[in-house]
Amino acid sequence: GRALLTHAGPPPHIGPSLVRLPKTMAEFDLDVGAAMRLYQGDDGLMPTLQIADLRALQSKDGNSDDSNKRFRVMLSDGQHYVTAMLSSQLNPLVLDGKLEKFTVVKLTEYLCQTINNRKIIIALQLDVGGKPLDIIGQPIACEQAASSGDAPQPPPMGGNQPSAPRTLGAGGNYGQPQN
Repeated sequence: GRALLTHAGPPPHIGPSLVRLPKTMAEFDLDVGAAMRLYQGDDGLMPTLQIADLRALQSKDGNSDDSNKRFRVMLSDGQHYVTAMLSSQLNPLVLDGKLEKFTVVKLTEYLCQTINNRKIIIALQLDVGGKPLDIIGQPIACEQAASSGDAPQPPPMGGNQPSAPRTLGAGGNYGQPQN
């Protein structure tokens, strides 16, 4: 008989780390894909997202009263993140330390607005979830993804298209055959 069965169980060091690893991720189910949908203006969601970053904006009139501070957050779904402003009624959550960087939140009410050609989500209501120790995933900005081609979009000019001036002849009545 060969002595192959001596290592039947997994090496002891695998056990605890396996249990510990998913803790940070699996506990926090982010709605992957939600950031991009928010960015595209979808306002029927109640997504679970992570605050990848949180900053207080300087108020224009220079007064630093906490009650009318505006906070900007980056909301991440683990793949992408989108910029959002917290409405002032959510400020107490930030000031009380309930809402901070890496907190997982469920966005229950929000508005999508375009300001200066930038899409901004205004968070009106959210439920605070747990707080992992770190960012989940490696999210990139929706703007970046939309321009780099991760998001579904027409291929860039000069890709594998036969000839560049195809803007008019595609689908419209412009492309009448010339005699």
